[in-house]
Amino acid sequence: MKCPVCQADLPDGAKFCPQCGARVGEVEEINPALLALAEQYERRLRENPKDATTRFNLALTYIRLKQWGAAIQQLELVCQQEPDFPDAWFLLAVACGNIGQKEKSRELLSEFVRRFPDHPKAVEMRQRKFEAIDSRLRTSSKLLSQEVEGGDESAGKNEASTGL
Repeated sequence: MKCPVCQADLPDGAKFCPQCGARVGEVEEINPALLALAEQYERRLRENPKDATTRFNLALTYIRLKQWGAAIQQLELVCQQEPDFPDAWFLLAVACGNIGQKEKSRELLSEFVRRFPDHPKAVEMRQRKFEAIDSRLRTSSKLLSQEVEGGDESAGKNEASTGL
């Protein structure tokens, strides 16, 4: 069997293409309106291949169609054509995460936050990270104080048992 997006050979029983990450196998009913929209964007891109907004919209349509590999290909092109397109960087990271490319997704999210530190999604990501760190610190502090308190009690018991 071949991947419908990149035409790579697929192993038996594959759910995703190992080459581009497109969903394969189980076929869901496809919304004909989304297919028509994708065709419309593809036609516009044939007329003007440097139109990053149309390419981004095509990627969004592919995402709605769950064609992750095709969406990633388009989003990578958007990021090349328009490096200052924050939503393209963010969605590229999300799409990579959805096909199991976790390391690439983390790298893209880091790049997104570095390039667009004031973007609301970057601010939210930093806030969540700090909240997670703060939560870990509080947990560590509680554990440490329990150990210290427990350590004092055990020291007193040792002194009592030895007669000190």
